[in-house]
Amino acid sequence: MPTDTAPSSDLRRRPVGGGIAGALRRGARSFAGSARLNASRLTSPLYLGALGVIIVFAYLGSGNPTSFFALSLVLSSIYITLALAWDFSSGMTGYLNFGLPFFFGVGALVTGQLYATDSHLTPSSLAFFSFGVGLLGGFLFSLPTLRLRGPYFSLLSFLLPLIGADFILAFWTQLGLRTQGYYGLPFLGATYGDELVLLSAANVAILTAFFLLRESHFGLVLRGIRDDEDALGSQGIRTFPYKVVAFTLASGVVAFSGATYAMVYTFAGVDAFGFAFILFPILIVIVGGTGELFGSIFAGYVVILLYQYLFPTFSDLTLIIFASAAILLVLFIPHGLVRQLRAFIRFMRTGE
Repeated sequence: MPTDTAPSSDLRRRPVGGGIAGALRRGARSFAGSARLNASRLTSPLYLGALGVIIVFAYLGSGNPTSFFALSLVLSSIYITLALAWDFSSGMTGYLNFGLPFFFGVGALVTGQLYATDSHLTPSSLAFFSFGVGLLGGFLFSLPTLRLRGPYFSLLSFLLPLIGADFILAFWTQLGLRTQGYYGLPFLGATYGDELVLLSAANVAILTAFFLLRESHFGLVLRGIRDDEDALGSQGIRTFPYKVVAFTLASGVVAFSGATYAMVYTFAGVDAFGFAFILFPILIVIVGGTGELFGSIFAGYVVILLYQYLFPTFSDLTLIIFASAAILLVLFIPHGLVRQLRAFIRFMRTGE
């Protein structure tokens, strides 16, 4: 496993430049190269453990496919998708992006509008079309915002989606959208168990793709941006295209997740722009460890199952409890519980 230190000599030996198109080409080559040459990394204990967790929960949910437990696992899978996208972009680069709910809501509304236009569209075609719209929206969103850094980027990433959501709500009728939302969308699967299997398979594919990119030269640059972006610039590496590609991919995945959420509930409306769709992914990543990817799998099931079973007792206070937990974790354990646990185990073994 590569270290999380800032890249140096390995990056100097590689060609740079080429703008966004060049970053896309290098990302594709990195992914292909990782798939061919680094297939052995897919046998790492962390990766196999994450796959095992997904398979176990998919099996448990399929055993009682119409239960509340199965529905809770379906929601867990959707939030895990969001967490993986946030961790790949923000966790890997250190750029805190609060614009996820916008693309989640866009994915849901695109699904509703498409199905209202043509009711013969299949759930898979609706989800993948939303993914494409998310890619386009993420690309356009990234171009102005990623030229900023630190709190300025975070503030703009929060404001632009907020403005976009308000624009959609203000011109709902003019945009040809249904004011009451979209009801009667197709089910993602016949039962919650079927939906859980489909979403689990999607998470396996997303996790594998992000992991291979993380272990490639492309991922090395992203981690270098997090550690010391100025050092990369001093070596002649243009970081902006890499950031744009990473955030564009993440936005597409988030829109895909919004589409699946709409089809699970067979409804798409303004609730898809809710605060929960940024709170829970960030909380999952904090618990699992930023930039870890694998930790988000286990943490996602734990966090969402806890929320689902606490909500009937504490009602609206549940969201306040989880928001407070997120603040405390950011303040006192910013690198995540999993990374802290790993450091503790290493200390117990080696004393370092």
